[in-house]
Amino acid sequence: MKLVKKDFPDVGELVIGTVKKLAEHGAYVYLDEYDLEAFAPTQEIIQSWFHSIRDYVKEGNKTVFKVISVNPRMRVVEVSLKRVRVDEKEKKLLLYRHRVRTLKLLEIAVKRLNKPPEEALKVLWYLEEQFGDPFKVFEDVVKIGPHVLDDLELDPKLKEAIIELATQQITLPPTKISGIIKAVSVDGDGVEKIKAALEELAKTLQEKYPQVSTKIYVIGPPRYRIDMVGQAPKQVESAFTEVGNMLQTLQKKYKIIATIQRLEQ
Repeated sequence: MKLVKKDFPDVGELVIGTVKKLAEHGAYVYLDEYDLEAFAPTQEIIQSWFHSIRDYVKEGNKTVFKVISVNPRMRVVEVSLKRVRVDEKEKKLLLYRHRVRTLKLLEIAVKRLNKPPEEALKVLWYLEEQFGDPFKVFEDVVKIGPHVLDDLELDPKLKEAIIELATQQITLPPTKISGIIKAVSVDGDGVEKIKAALEELAKTLQEKYPQVSTKIYVIGPPRYRIDMVGQAPKQVESAFTEVGNMLQTLQKKYKIIATIQRLEQ
């Protein structure tokens, strides 16, 4: 199925291609998103003349190519395998998987509204224009909330269907924020005071943010690590911000000095 609005890719564009036939001079590739055939010359596939084209691609392989020439009048497209960087390949494959999954979800949505299947493709293109990655709208409904659809020019009933599907089908990886707490005390029983302060910190956070798992453990005095994990990114962020506020109060209560520094993930 054709997944894009335009008829031909642009030079330099990354495309998903399925190898259909290998020949001595190259490989014939079906461009999945365009419903179009392209050709990959041998010199654009192999990295060394000591290797065969079959060392790099096989019939049926689906991978990422880069477009190197386009002739719309002749309907000829040439692509390259060796010009695709590893990071480009990973990013393109992820986007393709997201597009396919989004289209399937939209097909379910339009079917529930008794609209023709072609409507799903139009909505997919619209979401791509708005978000870049169309799957982001489903993720954002779960991550941020249904209000992310407010400004989109979509049928209200379709919005309701998207929200329902997002809630049912999308499971986001948990958000994790970690930090290093430095706590010291000059009192003779300082170790016990620090322990009590951190235990109170963990207990209060768990009561205030039950959806966020909080763990505090010793790295080596005076350094302690705190890990906070939850499904809702905003809740985890709020809980971590609260740690700094609570430490100020606990310092006075237990007569310790404590600071926190966020770790980059």
